[in-house]
Amino acid sequence: MTKTFKIGEYAVGGKIKVTIPKTLTNIKIDILDSNYGTGKLVNQYIYYSFDRIRIERDLWQITTTYYTDIITSWISKNWKVELAKNLI
Repeated sequence: MTKTFKIGEYAVGGKIKVTIPKTLTNIKIDILDSNYGTGKLVNQYIYYSFDRIRIERDLWQITTTYYTDIITSWISKNWKVELAKNLI
């Protein structure tokens, strides 16, 4: 499951791409440069469990608290959905 948040000037690079595999082995957050359509990777965070505090701490360094809350809420919701699918 992947979602790209196009934040613009409120985040480093302008785009944040979050990927959660169906196996729930990790959460990957890519910080992408949106200047002139390059799409180059600026930074990458990989988490091997859903640690909300650590994810929020890292996101606060690159974007505002508003977008940090939106991104962590999306991760939390989709992590629980995938977890429920794997339990069935």
